[in-house]
Amino acid sequence: MNGVGLQNKRECFIDRIAYKLLDEGRPEYNLFLKQVLMPTESAENPKKPSVPEDGIPRREALKIAGVLLVTHLSPLPVRRPTTRAKKVIVGGAGIAGLSCAYELTKRGHDVTVLEASALTGGHVRTVREGLADGLYVDAGAEHFTQPGYDRYWQYVQEFNLTALPYPRRNRMLRVLQGKMYSEDDLHSPNVLKALGFNQREVQFLARHAWWELPSLYFDPVLDKFTDEYRPFDAGLNHLDHVTMDQWLEEQGASASAIRYIGGTGVSTLHVLWHAAILKLRKVPLFPPKVFRLKGGNQRMTDAFASRLGNRVRLERPITGIEHSPSGVRVRYRESGEEKTMDAEYLVCCMSAVMLRQIPVNPAWPESKRYAVVTVPYYTASRPFFQSRSRFWEKDGVSPNIEFGERSLSHIWRMADDVDTQRGLLVSTADGLTTGEAAAKTFRRYYPGKSEDIELALVHDWSKDPWVMACETLHYRPGDLTRLWPALAEPHGRIHFAGAYADNLNWGMEAATRSANRAAERIDGES
Repeated sequence: MNGVGLQNKRECFIDRIAYKLLDEGRPEYNLFLKQVLMPTESAENPKKPSVPEDGIPRREALKIAGVLLVTHLSPLPVRRPTTRAKKVIVGGAGIAGLSCAYELTKRGHDVTVLEASALTGGHVRTVREGLADGLYVDAGAEHFTQPGYDRYWQYVQEFNLTALPYPRRNRMLRVLQGKMYSEDDLHSPNVLKALGFNQREVQFLARHAWWELPSLYFDPVLDKFTDEYRPFDAGLNHLDHVTMDQWLEEQGASASAIRYIGGTGVSTLHVLWHAAILKLRKVPLFPPKVFRLKGGNQRMTDAFASRLGNRVRLERPITGIEHSPSGVRVRYRESGEEKTMDAEYLVCCMSAVMLRQIPVNPAWPESKRYAVVTVPYYTASRPFFQSRSRFWEKDGVSPNIEFGERSLSHIWRMADDVDTQRGLLVSTADGLTTGEAAAKTFRRYYPGKSEDIELALVHDWSKDPWVMACETLHYRPGDLTRLWPALAEPHGRIHFAGAYADNLNWGMEAATRSANRAAERIDGES
């Protein structure tokens, strides 16, 4: 299923999780759930990839270096201290907060990071507990692309991290209408007709990859977007009030195309803008070639945290924000005591979901308040299966499968770099999914005979009160004009960074881009 198609399931599921946890009488979630997640205002046999021990092949490294030369992002320079050090508080030690604090520190500023939880990294988390032989799972942020993730790639180079090609999207299998199809199957006109596509769509998919289907309808308008940060210059503002399913129907799309492209109840303009951003960055809608960090993507946030040292203070949730034209005062809790800290600037790098529940004085202006309380999020879990062997290789079945089920959305293999006979499959599912439920769904569809899963575990983000919300979703009709650029704009001496504070909600890319923007603005202010 295209990413747009998961929108409505995920948005509705947040409400289901919230009510379930409230019904279970989980007091640690009550205030969070009532005030945050439910705002009252509506608005075959794959070969192991040949990868050098030190990471990506030389050819790939040269290509990446070339991208850094031609993008608008300059290489990371050696920062010279500014003439006057500014005192800055960064709220949140996810990848946005850590990268923002790192950039500010390199520019010579006095930075303190206040993190509510006992861990740095936010949704960039690598899990090893419970797994054998050194296996590990990226429980949150999954991968990065090339092209794209330009600032992130610069950090990969600066910190001497190792990027590995990640074959999680090779030879995909897809479960559609209860039956599993290979990539070749989905080029067959007979199969496509049986799935309900019209003649135009059948002819298109016979020549293009499954995930390219949205391009059939999107491409004629994408060139109207010429500046990725100015969606309203495209002359399509009326489409903010039209749902994607309505627009696709007007374009002659079949019911099947509308189903698999998705977008019921979301702004057409927002969906098209996101597709245009990717086109401007020369990134496919569903990048088949992706990368991850050897040893886990948490290596990146750990690298930031180690360089920041004791500037990062854990278990210090922000409980209030006061601001004036001359500075900010932040109230926070430390070891059960309320404390305050004054600074010239604050960078809010927690999710908008967390920001909603922090009192602000003076209150946000209406445009910012509406944006913060309205921006939609989804939550998810990460089931993962440890097996006695890489059984899919024996069966000649690709382990990269889209199921489209609540208990198992999609699955792929991971940790091929670990020297072990065991296998590891990693997946995404709705929040509150158990490992047993995910494994049951997998076994229901898996066509091979050699399955030997010995352990089914899950990392459930929906049960973490500090990072329950994952990435943002496409906005409701009429909301793009109200949320953009209000979400990303600074208010006085308060700046914002994170996946919600950039134009494309791809977590680690949006976080590092918005974090650098905030650091540059603060550094440049007198």
